[in-house]
Amino acid sequence: MRKTLKFLYPTFVLAAICLIVSLALSVTNAVTKDKIAEISNENTKKAMSRVLEAETYTDAVIEIDGKEVTYYKAVSGGEVAGYIFITAANGYGGEVRVMTAVLPDKTIKAVEILDVSSETPGLGQNSAKEGFYGQFAGKRNGITVVKSGANSDKNEIDAVTGATITSRAVTKAVNEALDCADEIIDKEAGETSEE
Repeated sequence: MRKTLKFLYPTFVLAAICLIVSLALSVTNAVTKDKIAEISNENTKKAMSRVLEAETYTDAVIEIDGKEVTYYKAVSGGEVAGYIFITAANGYGGEVRVMTAVLPDKTIKAVEILDVSSETPGLGQNSAKEGFYGQFAGKRNGITVVKSGANSDKNEIDAVTGATITSRAVTKAVNEALDCADEIIDKEAGETSEE
């Protein structure tokens, strides 16, 4: 009996430790969840003001091809200044998240890379540098990536050296935002002409 207890004692201690740690993590998550959401919301608002300055940003949802898309409508002086989308695509190491501001004429105002942390440091993570994402300004839907010598008239951008997969992921996310913007702008134009 003593030998059995001797072997079971570490098991009981380990189970108790696991239970206490799990409980502590649950309590910590419950306590910090709202604060984390608040910080995330503030960071999103700051990023929106960097890509498209406006007086107000109103979130809206539209269904496109059976999928609900959330976007933000930027308004200044009572007029729509543009639309902001947060999209994602799979890069070399994981998901790449991008914020794209689209003007009412369907051109890109600005792009901001929200997350490329899963991409290779010194290569894919370089897509978060202004030299890369700044190329998107003024472009229209159907952007393509070339390894070098992009022709702006052909709606091309240069890939980050050594990170073509990441560059394509960012471009895919931006093109997805442009697809959504086309749909929204066309829908709103149709509603306006019917009035």
